[in-house]
Order: sequence, then C-alpha cells, then structure tokens
Amino acid sequence: MSKNKDPDSLLNIQHNYLHARIKGLQQPKEIYNLVIDKNVESILYKTFTKDQLLRIVASVELIDSERRKNTYMTAMYLCEKTIYNLKCIMADVQTKRYKNGIALFAYQDQQINPQASEFYQEKFLKNPSVIRFFNDGANFNEMTFAYNAVETRVFLTDDKTPNSMPIYYNKNAQQFVIPQVKKVAQSLLNLVVSMEEYPFIRFYSPLQGEYEAKTLPELIADEFQQQMDDYCRINDNYPTPEVSAKTRSILLITDRTIDLYAPILHEFTYQAMAMDIVESLEKRNVFEYQSENERGEFIDAVVKLDNENDEDWVNLRHSHIIESSELIVNKITELIKNNPLMIDRSKASTSSDLMYIVAHLKGFDEERKQLTLHKTLIDKCLDINASRKLAEFAADFEQTCCAEGISFEGERNKHLHDDLIILLARDDLHINDKLRLILIYAFYRGGLIRSDFEKMIKFVGVEDKHIPGLCERCFNNVDKLGFEIFKKDLKAKPYMKQMFHTINNEGTYNTSRFTPGIKTIMQNVARYSLDRDWFPYFRDKPLDDELGTSISTGKKTSSSSSLTGANASGTVTRDSLSSSGTLRNPRIKANWANSSTSIAQSRRYGAGGGSTFPSQHKQRIYCFVAGGITYSEIRSIYELSNSLNKEFYIGSESILKPRDFLIGLQNLGDNKTLEHLDLAIVKESQQSDEIPMYLYNDGGIPKPITRPFPSQEQQINYNSSSTMTTTTTAEPRFGETSSFQQQVEQQQEMYKSAHGNVAAPSTTHLHYQKRGTKITSDGGGNGETEKALKNGSKRSKLKKLFK
Repeated sequence: MSKNKDPDSLLNIQHNYLHARIKGLQQPKEIYNLVIDKNVESILYKTFTKDQLLRIVASVELIDSERRKNTYMTAMYLCEKTIYNLKCIMADVQTKRYKNGIALFAYQDQQINPQASEFYQEKFLKNPSVIRFFNDGANFNEMTFAYNAVETRVFLTDDKTPNSMPIYYNKNAQQFVIPQVKKVAQSLLNLVVSMEEYPFIRFYSPLQGEYEAKTLPELIADEFQQQMDDYCRINDNYPTPEVSAKTRSILLITDRTIDLYAPILHEFTYQAMAMDIVESLEKRNVFEYQSENERGEFIDAVVKLDNENDEDWVNLRHSHIIESSELIVNKITELIKNNPLMIDRSKASTSSDLMYIVAHLKGFDEERKQLTLHKTLIDKCLDINASRKLAEFAADFEQTCCAEGISFEGERNKHLHDDLIILLARDDLHINDKLRLILIYAFYRGGLIRSDFEKMIKFVGVEDKHIPGLCERCFNNVDKLGFEIFKKDLKAKPYMKQMFHTINNEGTYNTSRFTPGIKTIMQNVARYSLDRDWFPYFRDKPLDDELGTSISTGKKTSSSSSLTGANASGTVTRDSLSSSGTLRNPRIKANWANSSTSIAQSRRYGAGGGSTFPSQHKQRIYCFVAGGITYSEIRSIYELSNSLNKEFYIGSESILKPRDFLIGLQNLGDNKTLEHLDLAIVKESQQSDEIPMYLYNDGGIPKPITRPFPSQEQQINYNSSSTMTTTTTAEPRFGETSSFQQQVEQQQEMYKSAHGNVAAPSTTHLHYQKRGTKITSDGGGNGETEKALKNGSKRSKLKKLFK
C-alpha cells in the first residue's frame, strides 16, 4: 500500500501543518505529553496514525480523562478554547500535574463563543498560577487547523452533523442558524489560512423564487468576510508577501437549493453505489463482510472506506461500477500471473476461483486484504443493483427526466408518465426508490397538483390514513428549498427553477448522463466567466489583468449560456468584460513579470528541496455547499482538478445520500421540533461546563479503570481502511487504558526509540434578510482510473444491464 504523497491533498496539508507547529514549539531533551479534546481527537485520527504521534510526543491523552501526575513532562494542550477545556487546564495547574505547559488553541473568533472569550480574558489569563505554568504567558499559541479533512479534496466542518438541512430550512431550528453559520465561517477560515490563501468570495444569489433561506449563502459569505478581516487585524502580517504573490484563490459559497436533482439521483460509480445501497455503509459508514485467510478460515471483518493510502480505492472509487469490476479482476489476474510459484493452482479451474487463489496467496498480506475487500464490495454492489433493478429500469427514467424528456438515443420520450406508473407498480423496487422517482418526475414537470401526488402515493401501496401526512412531511417541504412543487390547479404554468446541471450523451453509460450543476459552475468560476448576477462577488473583485491572464491560460470548452458571458468557443466576449463595470482594456503582463513571480514562489516553497508545496503553485478554488454535498459533486471536483490546471476543493457539513435527502426533507416540517430533530449543535449548547471532580485529585496514580467491553463499531480504527477482525479483546483507544502503567511504559519506549534516551528533568428572521446595497459586478476525465483494460480482455457479462 503506497502512501498518498499529493502535496495539495487536504490530509497531507493538515498533517504537515500540525506536525510542523508541534515540533516547532518543542525543546531538546524535554518530554512532552499531548493533551487533546474530543473534537481535536477526530481531526488527529484522520491525519495521523498512533505511531506517527508517538514519534513526536511521549503520550497522548484526552483532556477530561483521569490522567497520571507527571511532573517531569511538559503538557502540550491541543484543544479548542472552551470554558470546559479551560477549566480542565486550570485543574492541571492547581494539582501541579505537569512541570509546565504549552497551549496550542484552535483559532476562534471572539464573537463565536462570547462566554468562553470572557472566561479566557477575565479568569484564565488573570490567574497568576496559570501564567507561571505557561512560562509567564509566553507559551500561548493559536493554530488554524479546525476543519475535518475527509479526502484529498473534500472537507467537512465537523464530524458530528449527519444532516444539516433541518438547521437551515426548519423554522423550529431558526435560533441555531446564526451559530451554525459562525461555525461554518470559522471552519472555512481555518482551512484557507492553514493553506496560506486569501480568497475572493463569491456566493449564490438566486434571481428566481421566494423562500426564507434564499439569502443563506450571502449570510455565510458575510460572516466569513468578517472573520477574515478580524483575523487579519489581529495578525497584521497576514496575508504575507508570499501569499500575495500567488494567484489569488476563489471561495464560492452556495447551498443545497442550487441543484435538487443531484441528491436524489443514484450515482453508478463505485464509491457512490457502495455508500448509497450497501446497508451497513449507508447507515453506519462501515462495511461488514467475511474474508478467507491462508488457513481457509472465514473471519468477520469490519472496514471504513476512508483510507487515502489505499491505491485501489483511490483509483477505482470514481469509476463506473462495471469498469471498477473489470479493473479489479484484471489486477487480481495480474497478481496471480506474476507470482506463479506462490499459488496453489490445483483448486483453481474456473474464473470463479480467483478469490480462493487470492486468499491462499502466500505473502502480500496487505495487498491480498485490499483486493479481497474491493472484489467483495463490488460484487455486493452489483448484486444489490440487480435485485433492486436500479440500473435496469429506474436509472434510465431518472436520466431522461433530468434531460428534459430526451432519451439516451436523442429522442423525446412523450410517455414518461406511463413509464413512471410501470415503475411504481414493480414489487422489486424499494419504497424509497419509488418516492425518489415521484420527486424526480415532479421536478421534470415543474410541479404537480396535490391530487396527483396522493394518487401516486396510494398506487405505491401507502395506506390511505398515511397519505396526507406523507404529502405534508415530504413533498410539501420541497417549497422550503425554493421549488414550488404543488400546482394550484391544472392550468397553472410549470414552475421553472434553474438547476445548472448538464446532460452528456457522448462516451458515457446511459445511467451516467447527468452532470451535477456544481461541475458546470466551478468550471466557469475558474475562467472568471460565471454570471455576476447569479453569483456576485461579496466585496473584492479581480482586476482586469487577473481576468485576462486566467482567460488566456484556461482551456476552451463550451459553457452554459445562462452561466457565462462567453461565446461558443469558451472565450470571454467584449460584452462580458464590460459587464464587470470597467471600460479599460485588459493589461498584458510581460513575460519577465511572470517568470520573476515563479522564481519567487520556487524560492518560497523550496523547489526540489522536499517541501510540502509544489515549485509552481496552482490557483486554488474552493466550493462550500451549505446543507450537504453528494458523491456525484465530489467526483466532479476531482475531474476538474485533473482536467484544468487548478486545484479544486469542496466542503459542507455532511455528505448526503439519497436516503439522507429524503429524511432531511421529512425533518423540515413544522411538526419536527428540536426534541425530534436530535441536532448536534443543540446538544453542544446544552452541555455543562462543569468538569469531572477526579481532575482535582492529588495527582497520584489513579486506579485502573474497568471499562465495559466495546461494541463492534467502537473497535473500528478512526484512520484505517484496512480490514479488522472482530476479536474477544479490544485494543484501548487513545487516552484510555486498561492498565495505565503498561500504556506509559509502551509510549515512553516508542518515544525513546525515536529520540534516543533522554534523562528525565526535574416571520422572516433577521438572519435571512437581504443586504440593502446590491452587489454588481465540460472539463471531463476521471484521471484516477488511467489504467486501461488490456487488449483481448473478456467482456463483462454485467454490461447487459447498461447500454
């Protein structure tokens, strides 16, 4: 398994940032104990392994765990600046648990948590013992790392919000909109500052429809700009000259209303299918299966598909499921062919025996596990797809509706209503799939009258007493996302909403013609050709020479006329330039100016010197979608990064599957109160600031804690995508030990092996109001599956399901 060495990977950037800051504050011949809170714990486990952490510190413990007194160690507090955490630190000072301390607080704007800021200023900093503990106040530091890097180009604001739609679109949760917006802006600030960027800000401003959350993107843009300004005032050296020398990045802020097709369509790529239709992955984000070892024993295994170092996963996840199946079989065949002396061929007579051969292949343990995992998961996806008839029947109907009634053959289908009735009558289609199909058809038709919805729901098999409630809980809530789905009468005109998606019939499967609107929008953001009425700049705008440079270097592809001011060749016309509000001709930069900038950047980032950054820095373009992103949109971001000479990133509060979107719709109803919604942000606001009393003990060695046997899900390693067997004993998590002395000895031994022996020293709410002053103003290719099928390879029998 090869390590992901992409310098522009969010995981690597966050890892290198934390590693450099922690190591940079350490002194020789000192022993350090890293003390973290639970929010930081989830971030660390995605970017560090346990061994990597124990090479730079002697031990890692949770801030509110019962910790041993270590007066010869220096505590490094990597945590958020909350009242709870500050009280835990003050308890350590009071009990003299450590020799001294170094604070590495996550940066937080004072307005996000005013109570914590007041406690920090009035009680924490005015405590003489605390000041002495932190070297007379010299050891207070702030870091910008508080965002959750999920994949190379995907980030989330946190890992505790499975669905943020109710926070933004449910009236009963309106008092939490502003706190959530502040959290989002804080996460975005940590992201761009840690990557040394100072972006232009653009936001989605729909010109059609009236709904309460219409100004949500503008609200987030405003809060982010304020926090960025506050950060620059506090850190007067930011942005640094090096940041200013780079091509300025762009941050586009939008929300889930921008494309309502994307979250309810089934995507037929490997990653999307695994997460959408495999039950354990869909509900718990883990895959449970059985694998055979060399001794012929079947072992129960549990795995999380989040390992960016798994080369097979990274290369296959955005491929069509049929291509993924063929590629994994080819790789298994190649492995067997290249290692003939390590294989018992006596029991392998047919192609179905491949998995048996792999299981008994001596050596290659890690590679064998990964191949078994992906072959098993792909086969399971294909089996579920065949049983639910997703590709055979439902997918073609979905794609035709998104294409405004145009079939894969290029002909208009005038009988989609009949096709829908046939699909709803099928017993092998899941009830959720039937509800999805009704929604998709309603979007295509521009809305339906209520009686039509009730008839279709009854036809699906829902009892009469539940039909009105289902209409109110699910379909009626679509209006809150900016689409008037219920027509007043039969003569009412269809409601037309700009969705921004495109349809591609060339070089693709009939089940994969849909291209999400995010791809088209981000493609035009990179060319500075995005419509400024729909997507205005919040404050700063690019200069004409920046526009000219970007246009001249960008690739020319056709774009949607509704989004761009470009002509058919992709170049910006004089009219589109004049619409920016200036009559000056674009200036042309001299070649020597560009070369000098490149030299300055190469010196800054150390070309060829093993630096984290590439010698020639590409422009970075970020997209944040409030309310959730989809796997099709994630795939599009990777495709744009591979086809355009820029680095694209996408983020949100959560990743939505079709099932999540339907649940989110039902949670937007007025009958869903805060008690029913079970929101993480509500629980955080209700948490007590009182810390455990055992933190005030005398600092002696606590008694070993007898912990209950953890569940199977609790045994899953945060940072691993490799298979894990279910055993009778569980390895303790960080900060938790069944034998405290054993943990300390193990950690100190690992620290000594890395550093040598070291002697121990002594109504519409106000937050949705629009601003008073109006602001004026198909790249393709997967790239991750570059391995082509070998000539003469056997055609998959599964292709009969796809045209």
